[in-house]
Amino acid sequence: MILVLAILLVSAGLRLYQLGTPGEGTPGHHMFDEVYYAKDAKAIVDGRVGPRKGELRWWPGDEISWGHPEAGKLAIALGIIVLGDRPLGWRLPSVVAGLAILACVYPIASRLGLPRRWALVALLFAACDLLGIAQSRIAMLDIFVAAWTTLCLLAALRFAQDGERLRWLVLTGIAGGLAVSTKWSGALALLAAAAIVIMVRALPKVGRADAATSPDRRPRRSWWTLSALGVLCLVVLPAAIYVVSYAQYFASGHSLADFRELHSQMWHWNLNLHAHHSYASQPPTWLIDYRPVWYLFVDQGETYRSLVAMGNPFLWWASAAALVAAPLLAMRRGRAAALAPAVLVAILYLPWFATTRTSFLYYMTPVAPLMAVLLAAVLWVLEGGRLLAPKRVWPGPALVTAAGAATVTALFWWQIARRAAIVLWGELPGPAGPGIAKFAAATAIAVAVLAAAAVLVPKRLEPARQLAVWAFVGVVCGIVVPFLPIVMGTPISPDDFYRLIWFPSWI
Repeated sequence: MILVLAILLVSAGLRLYQLGTPGEGTPGHHMFDEVYYAKDAKAIVDGRVGPRKGELRWWPGDEISWGHPEAGKLAIALGIIVLGDRPLGWRLPSVVAGLAILACVYPIASRLGLPRRWALVALLFAACDLLGIAQSRIAMLDIFVAAWTTLCLLAALRFAQDGERLRWLVLTGIAGGLAVSTKWSGALALLAAAAIVIMVRALPKVGRADAATSPDRRPRRSWWTLSALGVLCLVVLPAAIYVVSYAQYFASGHSLADFRELHSQMWHWNLNLHAHHSYASQPPTWLIDYRPVWYLFVDQGETYRSLVAMGNPFLWWASAAALVAAPLLAMRRGRAAALAPAVLVAILYLPWFATTRTSFLYYMTPVAPLMAVLLAAVLWVLEGGRLLAPKRVWPGPALVTAAGAATVTALFWWQIARRAAIVLWGELPGPAGPGIAKFAAATAIAVAVLAAAAVLVPKRLEPARQLAVWAFVGVVCGIVVPFLPIVMGTPISPDDFYRLIWFPSWI
């Protein structure tokens, strides 16, 4: 528990550091879509959401982002009420949401069957994800979808594993309803929650391998009763919460006919948005971190200031490999520990493949925490873990290896990558340098190949495999340090900036 609190405190410091600074010098100090959501939150605070005249009566007053529901904008409005209409006020709710996500990761990982040390690794991975840090420092909606999604999944696990107590199913529906009331894509949280209940029902051994408390032994509800409760709590309750989130809309004079027309317009907009955007990307490319989104870039002469939405490259690339590896590992007896996290990642991510609208990498914000759990689960299996393996003590050599790898990566990554590029390709990396790109790609491929081969390592070589696994844990956590300036909006020299641009698609 002390280590969990320490990770949360450090994460809070990173998210709060100079929180009001990014965006200085831009009109109104807004970054990217803050120009919509922060202004709309202020309109909500001022009560400027009443009907317009004529055919646009359905329009919610001065709100611009009417294409999304109200809950996320209400959260930003709360920050404005507390701290005023300034960057700190807009962004503080995002910080709270980002920390709430991290607070849910450890118990989710533990309830999905990871032993304590690997649940802690999952939390470390989530804390070291660049996308989570960036989204926690800007007033946009996706961080709130992610917060309600993780809470929804945790509540669903509590319901399924702790005797199917109704209060946990109600909390699941409330959290899922708030996710949907922030963005319609939040409905995937309810789908994943239903999958959790079904998986635990059908496969009682899913998770809880070393949970702190023993499972409740009370008789389970019948499938018919559970289905009825599921409809009430996961469909009717979220729908009611969605309508309630529009309370101010109705109180300002809008009618049910306005509400219907608003949602007709929202449906058309969400399904048919095809606006050109230089940072737009296709969903299949998100998992490999192909096209980041630059929220801010300011050239100050001798330094740059920037804030980019991108994933931790080593974490995301390894998670892509883990998503493929999980079902393959599950075919081997006793190696199904990563299957449940993989199912949840698939439910939250793969439906995006069906969309044709303009979309962006930051839509992965609700998926990334589960990717951290998935990767930790696969690495645990590769270390030699089993779903029902007895709890082990922390291995000293493994910890030293992880700490050493993290330190070397954090402090000397630039030098290592630079020398590797010169040795292998005889060139110095420049902006989007091909040498760095090739080195990073080669590293990713090597990691994937070694991970696949690790399952077949003879028992006499298992100690080496375990140390390699923990070294990779250190590398994933350490690589976040060089990237922190460009996801926190702090000054960085042009040379250092371009050393971080590994691929042409990153800029």
